[in-house]
Amino acid sequence: MAHPSREGRSRVVAVAASAVLLIAGCGGGTSGSPGASGSAPGGSVQGGSITLWTAWGGKELTTFQAVLKPFKDQTGIDVKITTVRDANQLAINVDAGTTLPDIAGAPTADKYQSWADKGVMKPLESYLADFSKYTSETLPGLVNGGPEIGVINGKHYLMFVKTQVKNLLWYNAKSFTGTAPKTWDEVLAVKPPSGAKLFCVGLESGADSGWPATDNIEGIIMRQSGDQVYNDWWAGKHKWSSPEITKAFQTFGQMVSDANAYGGPNTVLTTNFGRAGKPMFASPPGCTFEMQATFITNFFLEDYPNLKPVDDFNFVPPPSYNSQYDGNIEFFFDNFVLYNDTPQARALMNYLYTADAQKIFVAAGGTLAANKNVTDFPDPVFKHASEVISGASKLLVDGSDNMPSEMRTAFYKGILDFVKDQSKLDSILKNLDTVQASAYGP
Repeated sequence: MAHPSREGRSRVVAVAASAVLLIAGCGGGTSGSPGASGSAPGGSVQGGSITLWTAWGGKELTTFQAVLKPFKDQTGIDVKITTVRDANQLAINVDAGTTLPDIAGAPTADKYQSWADKGVMKPLESYLADFSKYTSETLPGLVNGGPEIGVINGKHYLMFVKTQVKNLLWYNAKSFTGTAPKTWDEVLAVKPPSGAKLFCVGLESGADSGWPATDNIEGIIMRQSGDQVYNDWWAGKHKWSSPEITKAFQTFGQMVSDANAYGGPNTVLTTNFGRAGKPMFASPPGCTFEMQATFITNFFLEDYPNLKPVDDFNFVPPPSYNSQYDGNIEFFFDNFVLYNDTPQARALMNYLYTADAQKIFVAAGGTLAANKNVTDFPDPVFKHASEVISGASKLLVDGSDNMPSEMRTAFYKGILDFVKDQSKLDSILKNLDTVQASAYGP
């Protein structure tokens, strides 16, 4: 399940969508038994219901309903959706021994191993009619990943339905017309328009204020010091006060400094993340770049509905900090997990990974597919973003999302304290070392 504070990262514009598709092999069976059905061999599931939890609401939920419509029309299966904002509710139910939904998002990564061992989560290999089709159609970085994306003891537990690329440098195409910077030094050398600053940044997000900067710092660590340091760090095996993490904070500090941030640190701290890019399209522009994920275009269009992709806004891929790690890309994914193995739930999971389903998500805008056969995008900007994610040598998960809650909360606070006063970095990182020592347990 997506973290509630991250709801905005993959907001999409609702569309009415319909499609005619054949749901083949929707029922049970394992890899190697295509055509098996949850009701009868060679048959298809008709009728019944599914309980499904999602963190999506509003426009995202409307789009998901459009994704489900062809499935519901053909099968007659009623998908009973509950929007659950509390990311811990699944764990609460598991601990209490109470009923789980048939389908929901994954728990936090620290639960993957134990829930897989206990059979709480069902492996894709046990219910996909053609598991090899899923692996061949889904982005390699997702199916070839490790425990951090739900591959436990060689089995796959997370069904990926859409993705986002992080740390893209968005810009106003009318005001920035120079050569696209490729390295961080080249980014810092760009001269903003007269009276503007280099970056727009907003870190306000209610109780989770600070989270947008976790993406920026994570992207720096993995591309500056490498994926091994990055993965060890978020897993609690690499100290915050280390030279690598210190350097990443210092690099991020250049973005939010008085010299480079629109409005200075106070504006950075008090501006909602969704509105951070608004000054970029003002007249005159207030900044040149905003470093954010693909979802941010929806906020651009909320503030300026007449903006056109490419003509008015575009992005530069994540900058290089250390050329040997340029292939490391941070991404975010939306997923579903099967908790109750019913014919109806199997049928839906066999549909959700297909290009037919995911192209409806993509057509709505603001997201990318997990299925690499989805090649029609609403605009050239998202086609380019799909090339960034498909061209990555390593797709790396959001580190803060996978930290224990105590560590994640301390990370948010540490960021806010750092933006207020960068001279306190050493004490901030030492405090995070202390939290790390207790949050991960023995």
